[in-house]
Amino acid sequence: MSHNLDVYVVDRDGDPVTGTRVEIIIDGFWKGGSIKEFTDDEGHAEFETADDYEDYRKLKIFVRGQSFGPFKIGGGAYTVELE
Repeated sequence: MSHNLDVYVVDRDGDPVTGTRVEIIIDGFWKGGSIKEFTDDEGHAEFETADDYEDYRKLKIFVRGQSFGPFKIGGGAYTVELE
């Protein structure tokens, strides 16, 4: 089983950011490993992990050189605001 994760990316005005690469690194993921997607027309990037990670694991989100988190992997939906 896997985790379905949704990252919603907005700018400082709260408007969705489209066509932007979003990268997630999960705590305990192999060294240097990450999953990457691009935001859609509504500012969402959707991910599906390869494994069902334990709830104690954390993830970090990277967008346009900015880092967000760590977040609990069990959250499922995350909103990040770019500066």
